[in-house]
Amino acid sequence: MSDTLVTVGDVAVETYGARRFVDRIGVVTGAAGGIGRAVAERLIAEGATVYVLDRSGEQLASVWEAVERAIPIPVDVGDSAQVNAAFERVRMEQGRVDTVVTAAGIADAPWRIGTDGGNPDPATIDDEAWDLVIRVNLTGTFYCVRAALPLIRLAGERGGAIVTISSVGALAPYPLAAAYPASKAGVLGMTRAIAALVGKENIRINAVAPAATRTDMLPQDEELLASMVQLQPIARVVPPSEMAATIVYLCSDEAQFITGQTINSNGGMVM
Repeated sequence: MSDTLVTVGDVAVETYGARRFVDRIGVVTGAAGGIGRAVAERLIAEGATVYVLDRSGEQLASVWEAVERAIPIPVDVGDSAQVNAAFERVRMEQGRVDTVVTAAGIADAPWRIGTDGGNPDPATIDDEAWDLVIRVNLTGTFYCVRAALPLIRLAGERGGAIVTISSVGALAPYPLAAAYPASKAGVLGMTRAIAALVGKENIRINAVAPAATRTDMLPQDEELLASMVQLQPIARVVPPSEMAATIVYLCSDEAQFITGQTINSNGGMVM
């Protein structure tokens, strides 16, 4: 094994020798799988203690229960009381937080995906589906940022970093059900507004807008997926670890002068 590979649980994480998060405290939502899991793995590999949050308590436990410096908490980010309780636990146990990544999200309501494959026709989107996607992707992101800010302030002059997860679907004409790109566009506006408000406190908040990443949220229709990927000049689906590298860079002290930005990690689809 390379001397730059660090084992997190049973996963070998390539750190390229970096140890940017020693003694840092992180919170990552959506950490039971996909981009959230990859971000948490990278933060831990580089020395952080990470509170890993996800709605699926069983999956969360199976991934993280035995991993050193990972502290799993089942949380529905769309429930403000659950979010507040999780961050209060971090405050009680650690006294602060240094970095937060809001990776929890859904592509569509489960009952729509199960019945018609997530038909993007706006006329098929019921009120409940719209409300659920907005609540998880946009409102849930806000709940987490709101709860995180007082804990980052406890870190003092060093400040801290928040990374929100948007989507190329918020910026490009993907044929998606409208609630998803609407929620992800909202994340971008919210990120810029909060960045302008908290920058003087040395608190940075940026957004990453991924394109096709190999997670459960990708279309199961391989023909549709291939047509989406071909819109990218770099026409491939990336693993979550590759997306995590960009996100974790924004969390690090190397990105101290970057705030309010949307990083379009999408193979050149949006330039």
